[in-house]
Parts: sequence; C-alpha cells; structure tokens
Amino acid sequence: MRLPTSVTGISTPRSLPATRAHGFTLWEILVVVVIVTISVSAILFSTSITRGSDDLKILGKDLSKTIRLLYQEAIFESKNYAISINHQGFSVLEYDGQDWAESGQSFFRKVKLNESQKSQLLIEELVVKLVDQSKPVPHILILSSGEMTPFEWQILDSDANTSITIFGYILGNILATYSVPQS
Repeated sequence: MRLPTSVTGISTPRSLPATRAHGFTLWEILVVVVIVTISVSAILFSTSITRGSDDLKILGKDLSKTIRLLYQEAIFESKNYAISINHQGFSVLEYDGQDWAESGQSFFRKVKLNESQKSQLLIEELVVKLVDQSKPVPHILILSSGEMTPFEWQILDSDANTSITIFGYILGNILATYSVPQS
C-alpha cells in the first residue's frame, strides 16, 4: 500500500474518520456521581452503626480516668469524695465535714447519659436501686485515707447493643471492660 505524498514529497497517512470530541458525556458523569453517592452513603451508614459503641467506650475511659483522678485528689488534698449515680447519669459529691454536696470543681461536672443508656451498680455483689432524688445520695465513696468502695458499675446501651463495666477495688484500682456485639 502506498501512502499519499504531499507537495513537499513527504508521505502522510490518510486522514482518519472524524472522532467525537475529547471529554465525558452526560451519562458517564451521571454514572460516576451515582457510584460516588452510593459509596459515601454506605460508608456513612456503617460508621453511624458503630458510633454508639464508640461513644460508650469513650464514656468508659472518661469515667475510669475521673475515678482515678478523684482517688488521687482525695489523697493529696485530704478530701472525701463520692459518686452519686441516678438514672440520668452521675455527679461527683464532696464531703464538707457535715454533709455531702455537689463538687464545685468544674472538672467534676454532672454527666448525663443518653436515653438509650442505663446504669446498674453492684456494691458487695448487691444491686443498688438507683433512685432520682433532689438531694444526691453518695454511692461510691472515695476517701482521703486511700480507700474506695468496691463496686461494679455497668452501663448498657440498648441502641448500640453494647455495654461497659467499670470495676473499682478497695485500694483504688480501676478496671474497665467493654462488650461489643458480635456481628
């Protein structure tokens, strides 16, 4: 096959048939947008399912740290603290020599649980009935002598189907365990 020759004597290939312009069609762009939307919604849905258990884990870590801090604060400052637990959450109490009152320190604020979270407290293997009262009742004592009420505090999250259990021992040791649903 012979190539056509130009005026200058150089062989040039025949021109190819006209092709479409470079770029994407509206259908191609639409397909990509749909795929990206489905992927993003799947990722968001899967992370929202585990968000409840992550929140509960963070709550467990924060509670453990708060109790450890209260224990150290009680010893170093020669103060007696207590934790009052009710259905909505818990608050930190301080003994003023005559009565228990909510702690004035901003770090030891009241903590409210989500509506799906429920507390259960065991002291000396007995379930403590948690009652909402206007005046907080001390449940877990953290004394300046270095002693603490031995307890088992379980918080269940019915939405995420998870729970945390915080164990407190008489000499101030704290252990937190997490149960995650099997999938």
